[in-house]
Amino acid sequence: MKVLIVDDSKATLEIVRRSLESYPYKRLSIKKAENAADALVLIEDWKPDIVLTDWYMPGMSGVELVEVITQMNPDIKTAMITMVDDEQLIVKAQNAGAKFVLSKPFEDEDLHSKLRPLTTTIGDKGMLGDPTEYQGDLALPQVSTLEKHMQRIVSKDMTLFMIHPQEFDESKLPCLMAMYVDSENQKPKTIALLDIQAICLFAKSNNKVTATDLQHTLESKVVSKEILDSCHKTLSDTSLAFLDNRTKKSLRLKSVSLLPHTFEKLEKLYAKGPEERVDFSCQIGESELGKVTLVGY
Repeated sequence: MKVLIVDDSKATLEIVRRSLESYPYKRLSIKKAENAADALVLIEDWKPDIVLTDWYMPGMSGVELVEVITQMNPDIKTAMITMVDDEQLIVKAQNAGAKFVLSKPFEDEDLHSKLRPLTTTIGDKGMLGDPTEYQGDLALPQVSTLEKHMQRIVSKDMTLFMIHPQEFDESKLPCLMAMYVDSENQKPKTIALLDIQAICLFAKSNNKVTATDLQHTLESKVVSKEILDSCHKTLSDTSLAFLDNRTKKSLRLKSVSLLPHTFEKLEKLYAKGPEERVDFSCQIGESELGKVTLVGY
């Protein structure tokens, strides 16, 4: 399911993105635009299933955007997330084509209760059941086991939650790619892909890395050598959880690379099927959610 969020507030874009990701939508892919003009370019090229837009924005307003989208492609579902709560204006938005108008601030469940009727019309792009632990023959860890290692090495408050397979989008960059190999023949067995939030959370195993350092990394999207090295050490120290079912031995972390830009292989890894991968989110307390994808060979 492709969802485009349109709002001139970066904070609101992030709030809506996180709300969408908190529910198990099938193959959810999200893009963001800060104005209607940029949104129309994305709509033409990307063809989202749903567009969620604010009302008041510089240039074209949200309700005008809804009217244009409805005329351009009535198959795209549109809705508004806005401070507007005037009944007459809400009716105006609905007449323009908006499937619903949700007033800010909102709870996650408020958004999902409005979205559910729309997802049922998107066929197999709708909701999934809860993800389960990996049961195949690849050297992919049980998330519950990996969590115990993380709690011992990073923080006793770290929690890992299984999520459905992520699609690649720009929010995954910069991305850390880690390669785990068979300790005997050095053949690649597993690739780990971490977004910047996960990089920062894994780096918390180093007490010298401060909250200020991590906040600067999240804001600038520039990863320092100390944070990268700390994350590297965490990945190496938790490699015991990656067990080769053939040899019954743990894998070894061979290399770690920070990827500032996308390339074909990276996008192909994110496109792997659920039988070849494990996806999970990680969090310490109320910290930012990190996302990790593990792909087996």
